[in-house]
This record gives sequence, structure tokens and C-alpha cells, in this order.
Amino acid sequence: MKKYLDHIKTKEPHERRQHAMQIAGVVTAGVFAIWITTLGFRLSSDETQLAQDDTNQTSLTAAAAQSGYNGPNQLIPAPTSGF
Repeated sequence: MKKYLDHIKTKEPHERRQHAMQIAGVVTAGVFAIWITTLGFRLSSDETQLAQDDTNQTSLTAAAAQSGYNGPNQLIPAPTSGF
């Protein structure tokens, strides 16, 4: 690495900038390729997770409604004014 840094110091500033842009472009393209490749997997797992959450939420809500418990977190609507 030291040899490469010594070599790059001998180049003109515009050549160093060009080289840095090329490296940044390659890294960005690699990250984008990984992101786009895994996008399908992530979207399909989110749909499965959402379906499971919806099923769990429905069963939890139904269980809470059937229990009849009116604990300290009961919702009491405020009276409306005639304005």
C-alpha cells in the first residue's frame, strides 16, 4: 500500500482525481448491484412478515375484545363543543 501511495503522489492532481472517481464509481456500482440483487428477497420477506403481523394483530385484538378488561388504558372520548 505504501508503494502505491508513493506512486500516486508522483501523479498530477487531475490524474489523482480521475483515479479517485474511477474507484468511487466501481465501489458505487458494486454496492448498487448488491442492493438490486437482494431487493427481491427483501420485498418478498416483508410481504410475508406483514401478512404474519396482520394475522397476529387480528388475533390479539380479538382476544382483547373478548376478555372485557377495561384497565387503566381505557379510551374515554372528550365531549364535543357546539362550535
